[in-house]
Amino acid sequence: MFFAIAALLIQPQIAPQMSFSAEKIALIQPASSASSSFSSSETPLPLAPVSSDISIQPALDSDSAALPNAPEPVVVSTPAPIAFLFLQPAKPMTVSVAELAAEGRHNQRIWRELIVASHSAATFDAWSTRRAITTVGAREMNPLLRPFAGNASLYAAIQVGPALMDYVGRKMMYSRHNWVRRMWWVPQSASFASSLFCGVHNLGTH
Repeated sequence: MFFAIAALLIQPQIAPQMSFSAEKIALIQPASSASSSFSSSETPLPLAPVSSDISIQPALDSDSAALPNAPEPVVVSTPAPIAFLFLQPAKPMTVSVAELAAEGRHNQRIWRELIVASHSAATFDAWSTRRAITTVGAREMNPLLRPFAGNASLYAAIQVGPALMDYVGRKMMYSRHNWVRRMWWVPQSASFASSLFCGVHNLGTH
C-alpha cells in the first residue's frame, strides 16, 4: 500500500516532464527538417579553375594617364670635316729618344770635322800670309791681324776667329728655335770658306 501511494505521488511530476520534452522535441523537429530540406535542395556550383599565369597589373591613375609621353632623344650625326679626312701626316709626330741621340751624335761628328777643317784653313791662311810678306813684301790688310803679321804669333792669333765660330755653331746646335738648329753649321762653314779663299789669294800674290 505504501508503494501505491508513492506511485501516485510521483506520477504527476513525470507527466509534465514528458509533456515538456515532447513540446521541446516538436519545436526542434521543424528546424532540423528545414535544415535537412535546405541541404538536400542545395546543389553545389562548379568552381572556375584559377590560372597561375594571371598577373595583377596596377590600375593607372587618371593623372598619370593624362600625362603625355616623354620625347625620345634624337641622335644627330655630324659629318667629319673634309680637311681632316684628307690630312694625313707623312711622318709620325713623335720622336723617340734613340732617334734624338742618333741625331745628336751625327751633329757632333760633323761639328768636330768642321773644327778641323776651319782651323786647318786658318793655318793655311797664316802660312800663305807669312810667305807673301817675306818673299814678295806684301802687307796684311786685316787691321786686327796686322800687329801679328811680322812674326810667328800670327799662327796663334788667326785661330781666334775659327774658335769663336766653333762656339757659335755649338750654341746654335742646341737652340730652342728650330730654324736656328737647322743652320748651326753655317758659322764654321763660313770661317772655313773665308780662310781658304784668303790663303789661295795670298798664293797668287807676286
